[in-house]
Amino acid sequence: MNSLAQKATAASSPLLVLFAFALPLSTSVTSILAILLILVWIAGDNLGEKLTDIFHNPLAIAVLVYLGLHAIGLLWSENLDWGTDLLLKQWKLLLFPVFLTLVKKDQIKYYLAAFVTAISIQAAKAYLVWLGIIALAPGSAFTTEGTSHVVYNPMLALAIYIILQNLLFGKNRSLSKTLKTLLFLFLFCNMFITAGRTGHVVFFVLLLITLFQYFQTRSKKMLVVALLLLPLLITAIYQISPTFRSRITTAISEVQNFRSGEITSMGCRLWFCTNTWQLLKENWLTGIGTGDFPLEYAKINQVRSPAMPATDNPHNQYLLVTALFGLSGLVSLLSIFICQLVLAMKLKGSLAHLRLAFPIFFLVIMLSESYLQVYETGFLFSLFSSFLYRPFEEGQQLSASLTANQV
Repeated sequence: MNSLAQKATAASSPLLVLFAFALPLSTSVTSILAILLILVWIAGDNLGEKLTDIFHNPLAIAVLVYLGLHAIGLLWSENLDWGTDLLLKQWKLLLFPVFLTLVKKDQIKYYLAAFVTAISIQAAKAYLVWLGIIALAPGSAFTTEGTSHVVYNPMLALAIYIILQNLLFGKNRSLSKTLKTLLFLFLFCNMFITAGRTGHVVFFVLLLITLFQYFQTRSKKMLVVALLLLPLLITAIYQISPTFRSRITTAISEVQNFRSGEITSMGCRLWFCTNTWQLLKENWLTGIGTGDFPLEYAKINQVRSPAMPATDNPHNQYLLVTALFGLSGLVSLLSIFICQLVLAMKLKGSLAHLRLAFPIFFLVIMLSESYLQVYETGFLFSLFSSFLYRPFEEGQQLSASLTANQV
């Protein structure tokens, strides 16, 4: 190994930790670190072995097939400019195979700690906005200063889940347990002074998963009790948190009146989904191609909901991918998360619970936004998938086992 390759390999670990820390805080810093990590990957040693590891990992294959569809879909697209732009935006997912060969098992705790620390910093800023110490830009209705509630609240929910898992299943000394409990409460309360409805929903889904993971093998009776208490918790939060209550009541009202012609958040989303559903029904086999969604949607929107704005994103990953590539697109998308779930069942260790919850987390949030295309969550998928689904002990035996099972 030459000196440059040694330095590049050594640099990958701190860069990945910094990447995990920057992810919730700064898109520009995250982009710079992503480019540096690509350069480190190229300059590092054993490029051939890295490629072998990638093509022996079934999840990497599933992601590459999904990305390949975006390239193939250009063949029947009229708007190659928009299609090429959409293809290039997928570079966030292309980082997954790169990260897969850079992550180290003994560094995982630092990746998670860096991510949770950054989320905690964002939460502290949200509290300062809530208290009136930090002023928001004119017209802003949300307390997530410096980031969008669309990405902040789902990532906050994931961070809360990580802390809760560590509290319930990790080995914690008294002081450590106390500090983590305080951090959990700090972030839990923050969830309901901020306005991301998707984050609220996925938080309760992750909490439900936690109840099953904790009580399933301990006490079936306590599991039933906990499940019965969950609606009471939601009701209590609804009564206590004005922000949570306002977002829920507003959503219900907007859904009930979405055909009124008034432009509202939920109203637009419902029209985006119903119009895209009509679009994909007419192109269910091959889809409309990578580049033609804005044009084709505008045609349907003009006929079915002319008062509503047109869009290039239906805010639903499933509908978007199916509209672009037909059934093959939907199958390709779902295969990524099915593969994660299969790997979660096969891989053992302290990350077992997070491995199972992570694909469910994405499957839920993708109902309300095309989160694999969103900047921060696209990176989040690549980073977390790289260390959660790399078989550090099993190596190539896992690939062989999966192949045998599929046959």
